[in-house]
Amino acid sequence: MQVLSQGSSHPEPGTTVHKNSTFGASHTGAAAKASVHSTTEDTDEWAKAVREATENVARIEALNAESGQRGNSWALPVTNHSARTPIWTSRAQWQHQVRTLLSSPTGTEICKKNTISTEAAFAVAVIHACFAEGKTGRGVTASRERIANRAGVSVSVVKRARRVLGALGMAVEQERGRYLTKIESMAAEAHHGHRQFRAASVWALISPRTAVTTITAPFKKSRKPSRATLRSAAYLARTASRTSPQPGGHGPLSPSGGFVLPSLVLKFSPTHAHTRAGKPKNTQESTPRPIELQRTAAQLIAHIPALKTTKHIGQICDVLDRAGIDTIRWTGRDIARELTTDTQTRGWVWPTQLTRPTAFLRWRLTHIDWSQPSPTERARENDRARLAEQAARRHEKQERDSHVADAATRTAIVQRSRRQFSRPPS
Repeated sequence: MQVLSQGSSHPEPGTTVHKNSTFGASHTGAAAKASVHSTTEDTDEWAKAVREATENVARIEALNAESGQRGNSWALPVTNHSARTPIWTSRAQWQHQVRTLLSSPTGTEICKKNTISTEAAFAVAVIHACFAEGKTGRGVTASRERIANRAGVSVSVVKRARRVLGALGMAVEQERGRYLTKIESMAAEAHHGHRQFRAASVWALISPRTAVTTITAPFKKSRKPSRATLRSAAYLARTASRTSPQPGGHGPLSPSGGFVLPSLVLKFSPTHAHTRAGKPKNTQESTPRPIELQRTAAQLIAHIPALKTTKHIGQICDVLDRAGIDTIRWTGRDIARELTTDTQTRGWVWPTQLTRPTAFLRWRLTHIDWSQPSPTERARENDRARLAEQAARRHEKQERDSHVADAATRTAIVQRSRRQFSRPPS
């Protein structure tokens, strides 16, 4: 009778061995096939990863080489047709063209529309010119924050100034600033060795045909010869060969003839004649004007264009000195602002042209009390009061926060004590 392994506590050896051998053989073959298949997949993935990395490295090198990166930041490649964009004539002529266009009625209207002064727009334009390439005027890749810091203005002023330059046709934005893609971020890190996620806009400064043809180039002053050139010319003039009417021997007034030339010079010179008469040598010695007075006069002329017809700045210095103005307290800008306020209060209008600017300024200064605090002093006092108020508010807030913290600490201590005493004894 056949004994089955399921119904006996002692399984039949032959039957059990046959089944186990068959199962073990099939299991071993499947495991071997799976191992070979997994090894092939790993090899393919590794080769694919190496191929992708090699392609990315080649793309990064080509991107940096084609875009011509320079500086300590990665700039966006210009994808527009840059060949159609005109270049500027030169850095100095471009600034002169911008200055002329801003001073024109059209430029003034554009600045007024964008709520920016012509001086601020020109300051931002000058900083753009500093970052541009010298030959073409392109490649302005500096950020708005850096331009604002260099120009001494805010970022919003830089935005408005760029709109003014674009409206005047003196600048064009070739690429808008944006976040970098993954491959661009890798290219930036390969270029300067740091992580970079954003890039600024790329601007090009241009000189349109209308500006080049209608605006004349700035006049170049002829360079004066240097002192070394003048000395060399004088030396050559003295040492040049020339015929002398005297004979080959000593002249009649030479020292060997019995006369002493230094004694003759000291005896008969006009300077020593004045000394013998009891007169000083230099009778026109003058005390230089204080530097604060000169600086105030220069600032006043800069803020009042009608005074530029003055022949010498010393005349304005004398007028300020005679008016009794303390130039340490009052700057030229303060004086111009006070004159403007007085003019508006009286309902007057500044004349466009002055035939006698010093006399007009002297007459205007006599109608104002210059013993009062200057606008700069008033602004400084307001700043001091505002800072004191802010400090008082911060101190009050700190005290309030400390009281709240103390109250919270006391509440926590009381609650912890209550829980400790309310706990039943073990």
